[in-house]
Amino acid sequence: MKKCRWEYIPLIILQVLTSAASVGVAVLLNALIDAAQTAILSKNAGCLRNVLLVSLLYAVCTGFLIYGSRRYQAYFIRKYLLQMRNALANGTLQTDIAEYENTGSASYVTAFHQNFSLIEEKVLQNRIFLLDSIISIVLAVLVLIRMNPVIAIISLAAMAIPSLLPRLFTKAMGKATETVMESTTAYNEKVSDLLNGFEVIKAYNAAGEILPRFSASVRRLETSKEHLSSLMARLYGLTTFASIAVQFLVMGLAGLFAVKGYITIGSIVAVTQLTGQVISPAFALSAKISELKSAKPVLETLNRLSHPKAAEKGPVQTLKNRISLKNICFQYGDKAILKQVSAVFEKGKKYAIIGKSGSGKSTLLKLLAGYYPPLDGDICTDGNTALPDDVAMIHQNTFLFQDSLRNNLTMWKPYTEQEIREAAGKAGLGELIAGLPQGLDTLVEENGNNFSGGECQRIAIARALLSGKKILLMDEATSALDEQTANAVERSILSLADVTCISVTHRLTPETRKQYTAVFTMDAGQLRL
Repeated sequence: MKKCRWEYIPLIILQVLTSAASVGVAVLLNALIDAAQTAILSKNAGCLRNVLLVSLLYAVCTGFLIYGSRRYQAYFIRKYLLQMRNALANGTLQTDIAEYENTGSASYVTAFHQNFSLIEEKVLQNRIFLLDSIISIVLAVLVLIRMNPVIAIISLAAMAIPSLLPRLFTKAMGKATETVMESTTAYNEKVSDLLNGFEVIKAYNAAGEILPRFSASVRRLETSKEHLSSLMARLYGLTTFASIAVQFLVMGLAGLFAVKGYITIGSIVAVTQLTGQVISPAFALSAKISELKSAKPVLETLNRLSHPKAAEKGPVQTLKNRISLKNICFQYGDKAILKQVSAVFEKGKKYAIIGKSGSGKSTLLKLLAGYYPPLDGDICTDGNTALPDDVAMIHQNTFLFQDSLRNNLTMWKPYTEQEIREAAGKAGLGELIAGLPQGLDTLVEENGNNFSGGECQRIAIARALLSGKKILLMDEATSALDEQTANAVERSILSLADVTCISVTHRLTPETRKQYTAVFTMDAGQLRL
């Protein structure tokens, strides 16, 4: 995240100041205890009062410094995560439809939710901890060297132990973290099935069958998280044991040096404080480094999703005369969907495609819309191998955003009130909008739950008409409408001048058939008149 790099500078400065303040506490404790010892021997507390006053003032300043440092850390993390979330959203929107479908929506849900929690906990907070620990260790060692070089050397030698610990856990923790990510994605898929398929589950009394499958995904997720926590517990247990043991050793040595007269009584407390600032962070570093390394798969996933490979998009061209399909072939996996499909669609004319479910009708529209490239054959616009531009796809299943009806129609683009109402009228929405208390400013609930299926389809049709696209690809766009409304909407669309329409439909009345230039039949992946 290049934009955050300059913000590391005040972070480093604040960490240096807070670490220096912590080291200063040890120095003042040394001075305070030595002043107390002197006061006892001289029976004069003047020096002790002065040192105590300085110490209290120092404590107040340190408190404000810690407060400022923590506030800036919170700001830094917020800014970093904000940029990462925006980068992921931008990368997602830059992904082509085929790649998005191959990745799966559950992977994106995991990335937007679970992965950012891991980034904050295991990456950002650990990076700040590592920075703080390294600065604290360096400053504490410098003061220790000045106080007693021997103890400083022993503390430095003790720091070598943690460097061996991460190697015991890094590989296992990385694998465990990856398993948690995979389990989370699988869990999100089951949650999506349970919520999106709620009505189907209830209608078929399948709660007893779906619950064990959901429970199995929960069990896998929680078991993988427990395994990761268990590894962390082992690592922290080992580092805590080693840290305490080494501190006891150093404190014992400091006591022996005091007996020999090498250091003062106050220095024992200072040495203990300073060695704690060397050894405790050093041992914690091993665990934090392991956590940081274990988060590598999460970072790689976010980076991959935030920076998708540039799709190899074919050329596009404004339609002037005709769209030609030349021996188009396409398949999903090993299943052939389209076989040597050839056809010609003239500009401004209207075409219907009928056929059995699964025969390849919707797939053909998706190829024309540029969702996927054909595996073989060419899509030509006016004789050139290029997709037509200015295309709008109207799907059978309509998605509506939780926003105003106006924004669902305009897709947040500027249109006049007259343009909106004309498109709504052509889609048969005039009476509906007039009957709404807030009209176009009516809020649409989650996925259009406050509108019927037919109303949602009409909103989608009005959205496409309002966009002013000159090529409409309609995939069962009126399937949820009653026959009278569907015929009226279809007649309105088919009467649009200079608009090319290719409509996949399952109902074709004698009246509307007359408005089509040609009716194609799709059968087993092949198209014929």
